[in-house]
Amino acid sequence: MFTKKPSDPTSYVAPETQLERREEDTVETVVGPSMNVEGDFVSEGNVVVKGTVAGSVKTNKSLTIEQGAKVIASVRAANVVVSGQVKGNIRAKEKLEITSSAQILGDMQCSVLMIEAGALIQGKVEMAGIQIDVPKGERKSNSLRSKIARVGKPDEESVSSEQITEMI
Repeated sequence: MFTKKPSDPTSYVAPETQLERREEDTVETVVGPSMNVEGDFVSEGNVVVKGTVAGSVKTNKSLTIEQGAKVIASVRAANVVVSGQVKGNIRAKEKLEITSSAQILGDMQCSVLMIEAGALIQGKVEMAGIQIDVPKGERKSNSLRSKIARVGKPDEESVSSEQITEMI
């Protein structure tokens, strides 16, 4: 008569997970749209940049660079979301998310990379966990790199995907 029907097991969230989500959603520091910060910016909590930061930015949690924000700095965080402009290297211990409005000029390191269509990126990407074994006789990386570097530059020779496949 008064028996409780079991709920959908897929909708159950453990209390620890709910607490972790609350902590992740809590923003400790906001650099407002009218603020210009210069120097080394260090935080233990989540950081949101809406203004301009020049120097370096480091946090052990998440860093969000919103659309309209400018970061001219080296960036280190557990997770990074870029919707604004970054000129400098980005090191995300876990995930780097690049939205369609992002503009990045610099090298990136991360474990997980998400890029939306429309993002503008110029730089090198290094991801943890990649292990590809190529026999020494089959390595053509130098010629491949030089050809790939020219792809998309209108004043230089274009390279088709078929040519890249042939080089590999």
